[in-house]
Amino acid sequence: MVREHTRPAPRPLSPPAAHGYSYPPTMPSAPPPPPKPSLPRAAALGLAGGLLLGGLGLFAAGLRGLFGTLECTGLSGPECELLQQATHELGRFQSLAGGALVALGSALFVLVRRRPPVPPQAP
Repeated sequence: MVREHTRPAPRPLSPPAAHGYSYPPTMPSAPPPPPKPSLPRAAALGLAGGLLLGGLGLFAAGLRGLFGTLECTGLSGPECELLQQATHELGRFQSLAGGALVALGSALFVLVRRRPPVPPQAP
């Protein structure tokens, strides 16, 4: 006597939905593709880097003019004093302009940087 084996009914792959079963099984959605490189964004990042580096250099030159010592050999007293005053004022202006360039470069970098994707809102 040969027995026939009966197979149990296949179980659904997905949990039952309100209106029945959903086939094929639900899978998590694929991550979004990475953003394409952008020429304007790259140019803006280059500009931000240039502003930061130029601002730091100008700021350092200004500080050197403000707090550095001046060589006055071969100059009379009034000439040396005039040169010191001019160097001090120019250093003050350079340090202010350098600080402003650093601030502009950092602001541009913050505006252009990539932001992490916003997670989807749960219903």
